Amino acid sequence: MRSTGGNTLQVIWYGVMPQVLPHYISYSLYVLEINVRASVVLGFVGAGGVGLILNQQLNFFNYGNVSLIIIMTFVVVTLIDMVSIRLRERIV
Repeated sequence: MRSTGGNTLQVIWYGVMPQVLPHYISYSLYVLEINVRASVVLGFVGAGGVGLILNQQLNFFNYGNVSLIIIMTFVVVTLIDMVSIRLRERIV
């Protein structure tokens, strides 16, 4: 890019960003997915988050709510994966 007369901004925008952006988006969505899963686990042991609500519902024997929380967590993680796949396909 530099040898054809591009300045630094053009080198970054047209040379570096197309190579880095798919990996950056994929990694960012992967970290979001891990954070959703970790909020369930950490909350279950008492740190707050979705897991705290899950633990409370288990203590109250509200198994309908427990199953809903588990299903919704699964759906959210699956949606994050699907969005990640679509964005990577679109960018690459």
